[in-house]
Amino acid sequence: MRITTYKLNTPKLPRSLRVALVADLHNRPFDGMLDAVTRISPDLICIAGDLIEALDGTMDEKNASGFTALEALCKIAPTFYAPGNHEVGASHRHLRKYPPAPDQVRITPENMARIKQSGACFLHNTHTEWQGIAIGGLGTGLLNASGLPDTDALDAFFAHDGYRILLCHHPEYYAKCLRDKDVDLVLSGHAHGGQWRIFGRGIFAPDQGIFPKYTAGMHEGRLIISRGTANTGGIVPRLFNPREVVCIQIN
Repeated sequence: MRITTYKLNTPKLPRSLRVALVADLHNRPFDGMLDAVTRISPDLICIAGDLIEALDGTMDEKNASGFTALEALCKIAPTFYAPGNHEVGASHRHLRKYPPAPDQVRITPENMARIKQSGACFLHNTHTEWQGIAIGGLGTGLLNASGLPDTDALDAFFAHDGYRILLCHHPEYYAKCLRDKDVDLVLSGHAHGGQWRIFGRGIFAPDQGIFPKYTAGMHEGRLIISRGTANTGGIVPRLFNPREVVCIQIN
């Protein structure tokens, strides 16, 4: 498991801050991820989605690894968790089998209780404040008719006076609806690094297609994308695309 470090500077924070970014575990084994986060020794942990699979009750028997990973992360540092498309049952495969309905509950009360019991702060189209820092979580737009997320739900977050960190699973939303927002740092996953990386460029990403723009790295000094912590992609293995935990040092 690779640790990739990015360094940022801001006058908004009274002290330095070290953030560990985790994304796209998809219920896979997590020992390597946990070891990397421990070595980072973060002040806080941000989970940018798809740690666990569908939380609508259809995959509960398969989610033990994801919940155990969440509990372990919470023992290392304060943990903030925004769902990806998988947690709310919006993977393309899941949508084919379970088409969305307006009144369908996407996260059961039992699973919400398990997240709360882990100690994580779950942020789905809402935000919280931690030591003067606003931390928000933007949900997927795949269940919406527009295909876009509900950024209006985070108006209070964008208006916050302090440093603002937004957990947004989909990096493609940055150009579509976040670039003009007043946010200091956007943390994403979803693209899995492009699955194959050739000449430093990802080959394919969900919801971006072939040769996607947003698969990894730091963009415009405030969007940071994790390549993910699991070897996902069905029968297509990663190529020149190591799994990673991201360390963000903010001074």
